[in-house]
Amino acid sequence: MKKYSVGLLLFLSAISYAQNKIEKTTYISNSYGQDIKLNLHENNQYELVVFYGNYEIKNDTLHLNNNHSEGSDFSVAFSSDSNPSLGKVKVNLKGVSSYYSGLHIGTQTGNSEPTYKSISDLGGEMNFDETELNFEINKSDYFYLAKEDYNGETTLYKYALPRGTNKIEIEYNANYLGQIKLQGYLNEKNELVVSEKNKKSPITFVPESRKPKAVESQVKPLETKKEANWTYPGKADLYGLAADTTAMVASDFKLVVQDNLQKALEATKKTPQKFLVVSYEPDDKNAKTAFDAFIQNQQYAIGGYSYEYNADYDKYNYYLATAKDKSWASKNKITDNPSTIIMDADGTILGQIKGSLSKNEPLFSVYYSSIGDQLKLVKAKIDLNKALNSKKTKDSEIVKKMVPLSENNSAWAISPPMVTTAVAVPAEKVVEEEVPVEVAEVAVDTVAAYPAYYDQNEAVYTKVDFDKKKLLAAWSRIVDSHSKDAAPDMDFVKVALAEIQNSGFYYSLFNEGRPFDETNFKAIDYLLKHYDAILQEQKTASGQGEMVDYYGDYASTIETQLPTAISNGISQLSEKTTDEYQNRMMAVYKKTVEKKSDDYNATIEYLRVLQGFAESTNKESQFIEEYDAFYKKTFKGRQNEIEILDEMYSTPGKGYQTYNDWSSFKNSFSNASNEAAWFVVQKAKNPESIKKAIQWSESSLRIEKNNPYYLDTLAQLYYKNGEKQKAIATQEQALKFSQDMGDETKADLQSVLEKMKNGTY
Repeated sequence: MKKYSVGLLLFLSAISYAQNKIEKTTYISNSYGQDIKLNLHENNQYELVVFYGNYEIKNDTLHLNNNHSEGSDFSVAFSSDSNPSLGKVKVNLKGVSSYYSGLHIGTQTGNSEPTYKSISDLGGEMNFDETELNFEINKSDYFYLAKEDYNGETTLYKYALPRGTNKIEIEYNANYLGQIKLQGYLNEKNELVVSEKNKKSPITFVPESRKPKAVESQVKPLETKKEANWTYPGKADLYGLAADTTAMVASDFKLVVQDNLQKALEATKKTPQKFLVVSYEPDDKNAKTAFDAFIQNQQYAIGGYSYEYNADYDKYNYYLATAKDKSWASKNKITDNPSTIIMDADGTILGQIKGSLSKNEPLFSVYYSSIGDQLKLVKAKIDLNKALNSKKTKDSEIVKKMVPLSENNSAWAISPPMVTTAVAVPAEKVVEEEVPVEVAEVAVDTVAAYPAYYDQNEAVYTKVDFDKKKLLAAWSRIVDSHSKDAAPDMDFVKVALAEIQNSGFYYSLFNEGRPFDETNFKAIDYLLKHYDAILQEQKTASGQGEMVDYYGDYASTIETQLPTAISNGISQLSEKTTDEYQNRMMAVYKKTVEKKSDDYNATIEYLRVLQGFAESTNKESQFIEEYDAFYKKTFKGRQNEIEILDEMYSTPGKGYQTYNDWSSFKNSFSNASNEAAWFVVQKAKNPESIKKAIQWSESSLRIEKNNPYYLDTLAQLYYKNGEKQKAIATQEQALKFSQDMGDETKADLQSVLEKMKNGTY
């Protein structure tokens, strides 16, 4: 589609401009990141143009491309004329102020995970009037600049650091205008309404020739002046009081450090959500000094950075092994000396890292470490395996062990390096467990692949081997045992929903999905039976309660989880799937969608899937009946579809704002009606079905006018309905508006028109 350049002009005022030496032309700002145009016209008028660029007209929507959208928040330059500390790079950052907490710098070596620090941590305190910072960062292959907005969205900029660079010069200019996306449409008064997405902040335009005369002001104020710190008796402070800095004092947080392994394990058992990290370097005389320095850093990070204790940062207990622990290390096949070992409160080894704790300090960073999620995953796997292999464990306990493997699996999508099953031997005491006690050596040290200044090694986690048949048999037994529940068991609900979505314990353990089986169908029956009670429990647990989730701030519920899961399951069916299985899938899908009959997104998706089945099974009548019922319910027999859809889109809490824009939302209905009508063109011979499809097709064109695809559908339906002349006229319209179609598609339209005219259609 051809694009045209246009300026979206903001007319500020018209003034007399009397300096003859200044050229009357178009100027553009030379301040980095601004790109504002100033037009000085011959008639002593000016225009200050903030937005300009290309526009596109798609159907009935005007899309204005923002000239600021490609701009960066930072300008960056490299040089080698500085003298930083060994292994460091100097950074000069301009354009910041005392309010710069949303800016961060990261460094990355090779394919390792980037390590970030905030500008406030790197640059220290700033005076109010300062705009420049100087500090040092680690030398690396890449560095990142991150800008975190108030709405929680962060923009990341990645740069390759050229060899020999020892200074980075950065200028920060916030590109706020680049975030504005403008669109326009003609309203019922034929005015051009321009606004941000979702109709925010609309501005209405009319051609300059139609602009109404402004009312001329007759009365002028006697006086206009400005006053600093203006007030009056009883006036409230609009901007609030200054922050109370007395509360911003680092807490006196202290880690509990024991002098032997048994005591360290007992202390960890008091906080089972934490892990015990052992620094094993019994032959190093300087180990105690390095360990104490590490502990001091951790205490400051946990208590000092946050100004008060935060349990989310306190994830680990620490212990420095001594010569007395060598027998424990031998029993657990710990061969690397030094090494770092992570255990749970039971003394089970979850992972090992070559090198001392002080060397691997970045892995235990309070803010930037990612190993915590992996340790939780390994811990959950070991706990579930123990439960499955113990005859004493009740099914309710097995379900509780499945819950952690059914939550937040996106963090575990990439499997870590693994070693053979490891169940550790606590200090001088063997754990009595039915899982084989075996620990393999940790994987080969990977640090040699990186420069000398990159010190941390790679964590290698314990692998747990599961018997699939035994696991699925236990799950089937558990599902059967819940069939007679009078009220929903929410632990079971979490696991069942995750399994149906292929994101539960099975996926976590084997990194693969599985098709629906009899157990899945029984679990779905359970979820449908307790649907309302489950929904209420989920809303209460997330804090939503009876409130409407206007902005999508709360966790997803069964309303979206269940239909999405079944839809995904259906999409994975193959040609070998039996009709019986397909019919069963569609039956539970329909029951699920009916639980929230006003969710048009889910209903449209269901109808599309049903249409696919009808095309392959020649069962067109069910689809036609169900689509006609949906069409009549949605538009209530009225002709003004735009008005109805606008009411729907403007209703908060319905999830329609997930569409990119209003145009995408309304066109989803026109597309659905056209697809359904085209199905009738291709499949149906029943006159009543053709008449229904004509209504759908005409509706699609009222929503999206002059769409050539829709016009072609309607023309062929008219012809099938015996309205030959109407069909020919409509097909000619389809060709008229086919300029953006490919040559082959245009030829198809022409061929249909010729067949209609000569009676061979």
